[in-house]
Amino acid sequence: MNVVITTVNFTDTALSKLKEAGLNAWKYSGPALGAGVSEDILYEAVKDADIIIAGTETYSLNLLKRLNRLKFISRNGIGYDAIDLNALKELGIGLTRTTGFVEGAVAEHVMAYVLYFARRIDAQNKLMHKHVWKPTLEPGAKGKTLALYGFGGIGKEIAKRAVPFKMNVIYYCRHPNLEDEKTYGVKYVDEETLLREGDFLSLNVPLTDSTFHLIDKNKLDQMKTGSILINIARGPVIDEFAVTDALKSGKLGAAAVDVFPSEPCTDSPLADCPTAVLTPHTASSTVENSAEMNIAAVDNVLNYLQGTLDDKYLVIKGAR
Repeated sequence: MNVVITTVNFTDTALSKLKEAGLNAWKYSGPALGAGVSEDILYEAVKDADIIIAGTETYSLNLLKRLNRLKFISRNGIGYDAIDLNALKELGIGLTRTTGFVEGAVAEHVMAYVLYFARRIDAQNKLMHKHVWKPTLEPGAKGKTLALYGFGGIGKEIAKRAVPFKMNVIYYCRHPNLEDEKTYGVKYVDEETLLREGDFLSLNVPLTDSTFHLIDKNKLDQMKTGSILINIARGPVIDEFAVTDALKSGKLGAAAVDVFPSEPCTDSPLADCPTAVLTPHTASSTVENSAEMNIAAVDNVLNYLQGTLDDKYLVIKGAR
């Protein structure tokens, strides 16, 4: 059974676990893959795979039909919008993800953004290194309203970190659970209120037809003037050009963006905005989290082969 690993930063420990189970497993080492890789390059990388431990690369219907051996994809992460689910069902290919491992790291990244804008230690440090003593009053995080658009695993982890900072945390989602108000110290509000009251708006939703360009000019116009937009969801959840215009006009005070419509991305219009903080899709990228996800992705492979998959990781069971 051939297992091809396309995800980056895959540990030798995780690879050894596959080999110890008797699998012919190897890490792909050719040209960089990822969300923007061409179908032909990806095909050459995985054409011999019975199982793929996948990163963020795209698996289209056309590609999947070419992969005659493929039985199972173990996604090393939680997002699977780059994989054609209907094609998997049609072809009988299974899919899992590493739910429960990235949420804390992503929430930490969101709080890093919040604290960046709340205290601007970077700007103060820059002045000090220029031998300039210029104390400043920064807005701080205490008492500010953090608005969470989406309240799944990531949203909950953000709340667990923000509430101890004495932030006012509100959220909006399609299926609110009022018990969450007691559990996490948050308050459910409607979408209009969320946009109007948030000093920070964090987007924590999957990419679907309904969330494509969720934050467009109309939504930006409803947001509090001077508020800060945070996107750690998926690139197309925001209209980059509308956000760029809102930053340049001052409607948005700032934006922090970790995900982009096409990745790798070096030409985002947001790069021309001094008030935009951009990171290269690294919200979940910590040493500890990466290692844990690698092992979880391997465990999903082994459990798939043994017929003991945990439903919390399962997206599509598969039939090959």
